[in-house]
Amino acid sequence: MSILSKRLLFYWASSFGLATTLYYVLWVIMPFNYVFGMLFRMFLYHWEHPVAFIAIPCFFYGIIASLLANKFAQQNLKGKILLTLLIISLTVLVSSPFGGILWHYYDMRAGYFPSNWLAIMLGLGIEWGIEFGWQIVLRSIPYNIIGSILCYFLTQKGTQLFKTA
Repeated sequence: MSILSKRLLFYWASSFGLATTLYYVLWVIMPFNYVFGMLFRMFLYHWEHPVAFIAIPCFFYGIIASLLANKFAQQNLKGKILLTLLIISLTVLVSSPFGGILWHYYDMRAGYFPSNWLAIMLGLGIEWGIEFGWQIVLRSIPYNIIGSILCYFLTQKGTQLFKTA
């Protein structure tokens, strides 16, 4: 197994484990179990099915972090922080359309599958995910702040565990 593959599996598994654990710890201590942000008059499928919505950015974080890990390892502290912000931004940008698709899937599963369900799920899901996904992430305080800090240390650990020559 190549170093890239090992790093990818490490980032996928550890980010998913940490993100899910963080969610449930915050769920217990936050008032009204408020962990993820929401928009006004929005169905809260991401509150009902948090693990599915956590899996999406963890998947893309793993890919992005694996591809940028060598660059990350070469940076000083300021460069690593900036690269972490880039990894987070790219992860949110790439994950948002898939989160929108998943939201529409759960919405349809809640009771209404129109005849053109796939076109709606893909079209509106991608559009709404891009439009609203980043806003939900931004409103998910302190989850997003703690997650950003963990992202830095997790990316650092992956570069240390799986060094290239």
